[in-house]
Amino acid sequence: MTSVEKKHPIVRQEWWESERGWGQRPDGYSLHRSVEDCKRFIKEYWNGMPDRDRFGNPPDEYSFPSGEPFVVDVDQKTYDEVCASDCGVWR
Repeated sequence: MTSVEKKHPIVRQEWWESERGWGQRPDGYSLHRSVEDCKRFIKEYWNGMPDRDRFGNPPDEYSFPSGEPFVVDVDQKTYDEVCASDCGVWR
């Protein structure tokens, strides 16, 4: 008899990276206990970014959320890691 591992629902947010001269490309995803945690994670990320330069240009390299967050099932280990975090983890 085999056992099926219980899955746990969490929120996943896709991210993209933008790098001057190289364009944009996928940059992983973040996992959160709730949509509210996801919003807080994004806000804290942007608050930690440097200001635009004196010409109004963004940093040479930065990541940004792509699309809307959605619910996925994860294993117990991942769920525990997300729950132990402040508002999410980056993958």
